[in-house]
Amino acid sequence: MVKKNLLLIREDGKRQYLRMFLLGFFTLLVVLLPIVIFNKGYFIYYGDFNSQQIPFYHLAHDAVRSGQLGWNWQTDLGANFIGSYSFYLLGSPFFWLTIPFPSGAVPYLIPWLLCLKHGMATMTGYAYIRRFVRSPRAAAIGAMLYAFSGFQAYNIFFNHFQDVTAFFPLLLIALEERVNNNRRGVFALAVALMAMLNYFFFAGQVVFVLVYFLFRCTCKDFHITRRKFFSIALESIIGVLLSAVLLLPSCLTILENNRVTERLYGMNMVAYSDRTRIIRIIQSFFMIPDVPARPNLFSTDSAKWASIGGYLPLFGMTGVIGFLGTRKKHWATRLTLFCTFCAFIPIFNSAFYAFNGSYYARWFYMPILIMAMMTAIALDDVQISLKQGIWISGGVLLFCLAACFIPIKDGEDIKWFDFANYPIYFVLILALCVLNLCGVVWLAVCRRRGEPVLRRAMALTIGACVLCTASVVYFGVSLGPIPRTYARIGIEGGEKISLPDPREQFYRIDISEDYDNYPMFWGCSNMRAFQSVVPVSIMEFYDQVGVTRDVASRASIEHYTLRGLFSVRYYFDKVNNSKKDEYSFDCGLPGFEYVGIQNEFYVYENQYYIPMG
Repeated sequence: MVKKNLLLIREDGKRQYLRMFLLGFFTLLVVLLPIVIFNKGYFIYYGDFNSQQIPFYHLAHDAVRSGQLGWNWQTDLGANFIGSYSFYLLGSPFFWLTIPFPSGAVPYLIPWLLCLKHGMATMTGYAYIRRFVRSPRAAAIGAMLYAFSGFQAYNIFFNHFQDVTAFFPLLLIALEERVNNNRRGVFALAVALMAMLNYFFFAGQVVFVLVYFLFRCTCKDFHITRRKFFSIALESIIGVLLSAVLLLPSCLTILENNRVTERLYGMNMVAYSDRTRIIRIIQSFFMIPDVPARPNLFSTDSAKWASIGGYLPLFGMTGVIGFLGTRKKHWATRLTLFCTFCAFIPIFNSAFYAFNGSYYARWFYMPILIMAMMTAIALDDVQISLKQGIWISGGVLLFCLAACFIPIKDGEDIKWFDFANYPIYFVLILALCVLNLCGVVWLAVCRRRGEPVLRRAMALTIGACVLCTASVVYFGVSLGPIPRTYARIGIEGGEKISLPDPREQFYRIDISEDYDNYPMFWGCSNMRAFQSVVPVSIMEFYDQVGVTRDVASRASIEHYTLRGLFSVRYYFDKVNNSKKDEYSFDCGLPGFEYVGIQNEFYVYENQYYIPMG
């Protein structure tokens, strides 16, 4: 079967892969282009995307172009550049595409890089799924489902996650090639690529590939031998060694980080303390996901950034359920059921993150690729019925609709129809999911009549990918800052700031709340920083002086003595136009005197500034 499919793949030729890349690229471009045009070239989102992804790209781009690859003074109190930014972008081929461009072009390139990543995810997803599916059109549908899944839509918020999903299928392809076609070296290169892309995700990929290998070993079309097994192990080691140029400094940076050393104990190993978590996981595979930090229907105060998302546009779980019911002994069925079990049990879920105690669902993209393949097979094989999947999906959507009618108690008052935090958004995504389910019903009816459905399914899939991704992205944009304000004072703000050259005499600045990383655009060293991957010595220092330092350094003005210790020379306090007449020109920091307005900030200078020795 595999050999026949490989012959079919070769017949597809390079043009089909180019088509898949362009399809993924332009599908996302259709979503982003109106925002980019409206914002005059920028894609400005909300939360971490604005606070980290854009400024980090800008900072890292300038550091690489200037050859400053050692110590970086513009990150918190100073950080080793490779260790702090390998998690975000240094191992990404997409980041290195920006290096030939001037600094000012980088923010304009980000939406185009996102499109490139989705194009690559579509192409590599197609290359993997095509190995198991007879029809190239069914494989193309599966590739689109992978590249535009709910996981992908959710994680546009974390721009660098898209780098991993773009190349992950290559790891499984390399394994299949080594076992079935005896191609040596490709698995080592794939391991090296994934390890350099992101060490955090690589830890989960190691576990998943081991599980994948074990389930594939039970299949007749997986021609594993003892010799091949040991050669694969050797290639794995070689791949890790090849990646050591980034992997080693990264490990040395994070090993003592308290976020890495947390563990699960007792009942926390077998049951989630958050009562909504399993419900949210199930919902995310049957509905378009909530956006990060904004759980909607099943509200929670924990794991708001955990990347819980898995919805496959148009089909949801209909194809997966149909496949599970028909191919009960298939390796993909067993692997999917095992991954479901892992998702529901905390200790097994944490195995994909070196048994870390913090909850994340950032490994879901791997079983999602398998689910996309299962859906493609379900479309390609008329013996697999979608009926059961349609009924179960409809039941889950009905349950989510019914949940909206759950009354809540606010003090002494009982409120109805107030269960969802964002009712309009929930109604919108529920309507889209119902519309998608109706599309699947129509395809099932057409197939029962003996009519060809793959061409129709392809058109509906592309439309669903656009609508599902747009619903998440546009809601996220609505939560963010006014785009032109962010661009004016952040990205373009350095042109409006006149300060002494820090290269002549080093100094830092401080800035008011909610503007943590804006000085990265301005080329200033800033004591307030939103960067979770910094030397552990910074965290230890803040702990000793009684300041909480988790994902960001945000010492309040009550700790004014730190400004003198850190050689802070200027303090930037954002102008609030609605309270401009009430402003007292007192920033609350002793020794800081008002000197004027720059870039819509009140600027104060430290009269007792001490240069760093």
